[in-house]
Amino acid sequence: MSENARDTGGRYSRKLTEQDLLKVFDYETDAEEPMLAASEIVDALYDRFDIDVSDETVRRRLRSMEDDGTVSSKRFGARAVGWTALVAPRLDPDVAADADELADADRDEYTALNDL
Repeated sequence: MSENARDTGGRYSRKLTEQDLLKVFDYETDAEEPMLAASEIVDALYDRFDIDVSDETVRRRLRSMEDDGTVSSKRFGARAVGWTALVAPRLDPDVAADADELADADRDEYTALNDL
C-alpha cells in the first residue's frame, strides 16, 4: 500500500512526509498531552494541511519513524497506541536562512542563553 496522500478527488497528490507528521505533533501536542493516536494524527493532517491519508498509512509511517528514533509509541490497553515525537520538524529553508541572517546581523545585541 502506498504512503501517498490523496486529494479530495481521490487522486494521489504527494507523498506523506516525516515532516508532515512532525508538524502535526508540533501543532497538536503539549507538555500536558504529549501523545496522539493515529486517528488524531489523520484528522490533524487533513484539518491543518489538507492531507487526506488512511489510519493505516499513518501507522505504517510512524512505525518506520519509530525504527529511526524519530517518534516513540506507548501501548494503552489491548489496542490503543499513543505516539509522540522525539524530534522537532525541520525549519523551512527560507525561514532558516532568514533566521541565520538575523542572528548574524544582531549577534552583538543579544546575550547567549548560556551566558545568562
